Amino acid sequence: MRRKERPRHSLFFAIFPRPEDVTSIAALGARFDERHALKGTLIEAHRLHVTLHALGDRDTVPPAKVQDALEAAATLTIPSFDVVFDQAMTYAKSKAFVLCGDDGVATLADFRQRLGEALADAGFKPERSFTPHMTIAYTSRKVDRHAIDPIRWRADSFALIDSHVGEGIHEVIGQWPPVRPA
Repeated sequence: MRRKERPRHSLFFAIFPRPEDVTSIAALGARFDERHALKGTLIEAHRLHVTLHALGDRDTVPPAKVQDALEAAATLTIPSFDVVFDQAMTYAKSKAFVLCGDDGVATLADFRQRLGEALADAGFKPERSFTPHMTIAYTSRKVDRHAIDPIRWRADSFALIDSHVGEGIHEVIGQWPPVRPA
């Protein structure tokens, strides 16, 4: 019996912090690694993000589905809000050490809801449950949910990403607002 190979692509919508915010969040990840003795794998700064909606894992990227997702996303107003994470914890199942919060992520959750509605109108079946968070490391160490000094960053764009599974590559398929050539 042949072993089924794992999918090579994972498609998802995400919000990425601005470059100036990424630097401070990545530095915070290093401090948490030291403080909590995570002894884990820190997420590379350029891959820090909040996943909004996963569109599935696939062996190949389906052009028609991608086009439908791009068109759905293009109907949204560009985000412009602050995200505030004031808690950190480990998700036991995934071993993800995450930044999370309560009140400071309400606008993020609202934006995700609007994107989900646009995706549903385009024929996708977005998941309803959502716990806004940003993974900053993977570790086998359990860290209970606890308060941290608030981390505030500005969400002013979102993107459709093709994650090349196992390669550490996040390829941007679409971004709003579009990136202008230099």
